[in-house]
Amino acid sequence: MVTTQEIIERTLYASLMRVALQLGKTVNPEDYLPVSAQNSEAYKDAIESIGSDFIYIFGVGNNQVRGAKIVPRITVELNAYYPGNIGTEAFIVGDEKVNNDYVAYDLPFESKNVQFDIHLVANTVEHLRLLHSIMYTALPARGYIRPFLENSLAEYLAIKKKLKTGNIYLEVSNFYDHNDQEHGILEKVYSYTCYDSYIEEYINTDVGPFTPIKDISVIMSITSPESEGFSEEPSIELQVPPLAE
Repeated sequence: MVTTQEIIERTLYASLMRVALQLGKTVNPEDYLPVSAQNSEAYKDAIESIGSDFIYIFGVGNNQVRGAKIVPRITVELNAYYPGNIGTEAFIVGDEKVNNDYVAYDLPFESKNVQFDIHLVANTVEHLRLLHSIMYTALPARGYIRPFLENSLAEYLAIKKKLKTGNIYLEVSNFYDHNDQEHGILEKVYSYTCYDSYIEEYINTDVGPFTPIKDISVIMSITSPESEGFSEEPSIELQVPPLAE
């Protein structure tokens, strides 16, 4: 089962991936699964072919699986929930009858406003402009997008209809800088609010439960000796820029 929250998370990630793939600035992690030595080499070759413009895009998850803060990158972070404008808090009301029984009425739950942070991380102004272009092409500053309800990114990318139509309403609600001046890293954080969401289970009777998204951290985590093609060397070279003198 997938909650409304996860559908929104998946949609933000898939929307960003769609635009970056169209620009040729990233790769689809699903193309390099299952994890193996051969697929790991193919993945590294794909990164090298794109060069310094390769963009790492991560969905909501643990920061430790993402490795060092290699730039340029875009990450999606769940921020907070706020009360929405529709519905009421769940409670039971009813009219007492002669036999002391109550007739319960089914009232809608109060909706929630879900806030996500989109982190744009780069070490050059040129890359920061590119990340802004991808974010604002993929996610409207104020508008609707189509939910990602497919089981794979390839299915989502194959949809012919206009993807900016849908029932997920987003709006940029906040912005702040989170720069790392010691390492020369520029980080802009945009808070997107998805208004009036119902945090409940979404049941798709046709295809069953959704498959969890597989972002680039799946390929980066070839660290288990049980994994085929395990190597003591990291799957990608992790480097942190030197401290500025």
